[in-house]
Amino acid sequence: MVNTGGLALAAVAAGAAMLAWSRSARRVPQAGAAGPGLPWLAAGALGAAGGLLVLGWRQAQGVPGLLGSRLGHLVLAVVLVLLLAAAGAAWLHRRQASASAAERPAWRRLEAMLTGALALLALVFGTAIWRLPGEALAIAHWPFAWRYDPDLPVSPHTWRRLWAALAQTGAAAVLLAAALAAGRWRLACLAAAAALALAADWPRPQMLLTEANRSSYQRSALPFSDANLLDGGRLYQAHCAACHGAAADGRGERAAGLPVWPSVLGPALFENRLEGDLHWRVAEGGQVPAGRPAMPAFGQTLDPRQIWQVLDYLRLRAYAAGGGAGMPAVPAPVVALDCRDGRATRLSGLRGLPLRVVAYAPRAPEEPQDPRLLTVALTRGGAGWPDADCVAAGAQAWDAYALAAGVPPDELAGAQFLVDRRGWLRARRLPGAAPAWTSADNVCGPAGRMEDGSAGGLGELLLAMDRAPIALPDIRREQ
Repeated sequence: MVNTGGLALAAVAAGAAMLAWSRSARRVPQAGAAGPGLPWLAAGALGAAGGLLVLGWRQAQGVPGLLGSRLGHLVLAVVLVLLLAAAGAAWLHRRQASASAAERPAWRRLEAMLTGALALLALVFGTAIWRLPGEALAIAHWPFAWRYDPDLPVSPHTWRRLWAALAQTGAAAVLLAAALAAGRWRLACLAAAAALALAADWPRPQMLLTEANRSSYQRSALPFSDANLLDGGRLYQAHCAACHGAAADGRGERAAGLPVWPSVLGPALFENRLEGDLHWRVAEGGQVPAGRPAMPAFGQTLDPRQIWQVLDYLRLRAYAAGGGAGMPAVPAPVVALDCRDGRATRLSGLRGLPLRVVAYAPRAPEEPQDPRLLTVALTRGGAGWPDADCVAAGAQAWDAYALAAGVPPDELAGAQFLVDRRGWLRARRLPGAAPAWTSADNVCGPAGRMEDGSAGGLGELLLAMDRAPIALPDIRREQ
């Protein structure tokens, strides 16, 4: 289940309050009796709509999630219901004020009926939010051909044009509202509003936005497992390495004969491009200015799941190149486990606890157990049980973490990885680099490196991970 309990509770509470108002309104049969005030209903519905929009914005990760995910669509549906309730209450208040005393009971019944119907809709949508599955935060599609890119350089002149156009449009909206409320000056206000709206000089979209496609904000929902990562590596070597190189360095055997030199598929690629844009590019291919294909479209060769496997493999490979520096956070590969106390059978089952993943070296001194975290030992099928809380004995688990370390599998022994409570890779200690821990952020200090390998240094790393959690939501399905 998505962690949307607070959001669902707010939606249900808003619907319940509207339903209570409706019941109270139906209990006022006398023509002159005072009932629950429509202005209070309108104000309450507007406040609830604003609060739900803020909660939904935070939970769905902004505009892309609100417009492109199931959770966002349900939140917008509840907000629309509340706005309709507020608009209906304001309209009915005006109509009721001009009605005769004999007509007011009929208006009161209409108010109660409409508010009750909207309340039931809000309750239904709130219940749907509560029952959302884990994939509900995954963005299904982006409905526009453009999107905002904070890294896109925009000139001050363009910003001035945008603010001027917004100011004109705001003034037109104020005049339109005044026209609806005015009497004798209605036509003049409407004409002025139309003139201001038509005169607004909006900058062209490409001056403020970057091109987008329906999958721009999609992210992989596949389990970040050793099997999927290694399958992605095999697919990459079979379909991509000839051009992009076996090491994803853009130096494949066909690279020199291509109209455009292949990209280096490293950390900068994942820092500057959205996952969904990369998926789209692999599926649909690339174009050079002359119109000749720079990269073939693999949408007919690879299915969407296989493309995500390739991209996840490349993400982990890019993490290996720089320890995650200059790219978004990377999850720890999920592997099968055998724990002493039977608490989990997969690494994902240990969420909520900090982990230390150690590539076990039989002849090396064992790391002492630390009660502040769980130790997971990678043994590659070796006999015996090392001094660890859990053991991952599979060869695939070993190979996946060798990929994360950027070393051949035969050289992984002795490597260590720190995984935070939400399953993200936060620091690593490579073979031969002991006692230095390195990280992509400030977990290991301002320079991203900590030389203290003692228990005290490890404690500082754990505190730093808890102080600065990764804010990205985890939408990946569990195996």
